[in-house]
Amino acid sequence: MNAIRTTGRRRYAVRLGVLLAASAAVLCFVGGASSAQKRAALTTINLDSLPIANGFPLDLGIKKGFFEQQGLEIKKTTYASGNDIVIAMANNQGDIGYVGWVPAMIARTQGIDFTAVAASDVEGTSVADNWQNIMVKGDSSIRTAADLAGKTIAVNALKGVGEVMIKAALQKSGVDPNSVKLLAVSFPTMRTALANGQVDAFWAPEPFVTQALTLDGARIVMAPGPVLSRYWPVGMYGARAGWIAQHPDLAKAFRTAMNQSLEYAQAHPDEIRAMLPSGQENIRLPIWSPVIDRSKLVELAKYAKDFGVISTLPNLALLVPSTVEGGKTLQATAGGGRFLSVRLDGKVIASVPAGKYTFVVTDSSKTQNFHLKGRGVNKRTSVRGIGRSTWTLDLKRGSYSYVSDTRGSKARSLTVR
Repeated sequence: MNAIRTTGRRRYAVRLGVLLAASAAVLCFVGGASSAQKRAALTTINLDSLPIANGFPLDLGIKKGFFEQQGLEIKKTTYASGNDIVIAMANNQGDIGYVGWVPAMIARTQGIDFTAVAASDVEGTSVADNWQNIMVKGDSSIRTAADLAGKTIAVNALKGVGEVMIKAALQKSGVDPNSVKLLAVSFPTMRTALANGQVDAFWAPEPFVTQALTLDGARIVMAPGPVLSRYWPVGMYGARAGWIAQHPDLAKAFRTAMNQSLEYAQAHPDEIRAMLPSGQENIRLPIWSPVIDRSKLVELAKYAKDFGVISTLPNLALLVPSTVEGGKTLQATAGGGRFLSVRLDGKVIASVPAGKYTFVVTDSSKTQNFHLKGRGVNKRTSVRGIGRSTWTLDLKRGSYSYVSDTRGSKARSLTVR
């Protein structure tokens, strides 16, 4: 466990005010039984989490009663990094942990039986829509990925998600990944480290990206995830395989409630934003999905091995069991001039295998919309509205079509084989 121990075993008491408000489980009970009696009937799951906005679907799911419906009560503890969470769980401090896929892979390759219980979040498609980026001062001379060579970049933990993604993205951009120096700094203190000149840049998720943009005048210089691929997988909820074996019903109940929370949060972004404090309602939200693209995890594991974060490739069948649904994230677009498309990893597609898919629909037209219909599916965006919609759909074999519900729009086909 040497790679994980580099982060130490300290438990961090730092909590963001934004997450303190969001993490309070406001459970409303009705019926004949008292609140105390109903709480007593719930089983507590101790969940280790991170001080970032990505975990909000769990908080919203608690508020909506999804976990209570499964007989669960969630008790959260916040840590500074996924590596710290893995260490805590290896020492029986927590039942389920929200971590990045890289710490999960490190755990697996170092003898810790860490196993995915549910998926969580993926990144966006570009600097414009991504929620986890490399930030620099507004007046910094760093303008491109090449300018990062020789510079110091803050990450929340060494040998973690940030290190792998930054180095992989630099390498793909033609920059020597070993030319940068990475410094471990907690997310809440990264802005101060940048302002004080302790680092030249920092890599962080929301709400720290928007805080730096709006309060500090910082700039985004690179979005590592989209450099690697559209909708790059980042986070997951995992547990020790031993715990899952002892509590299979609890693991299943958690996954059911968590998947419901992910889908609900993605479909109701306004409710997520309402949980944020004043001035932070417009942060860039992650894309949450209950399905995981296993092919991208294979790529991530290879990058982690190439950069020395893990010494061997993890057994992905054990890390990501069949209980976690596999699938792809598709990019759908409705634009001006009746422009409609469905893309996978940036390429327009006309067919896909049967299975579950998360459609991320960007509708930028006030006169067109995106309407997908076919076997068991009839989903559409507003003709006059604009924005992003996300649907997780189970596509069956057959013919589907997508069209704009306006006169003269030509339907396009999507074959599910």
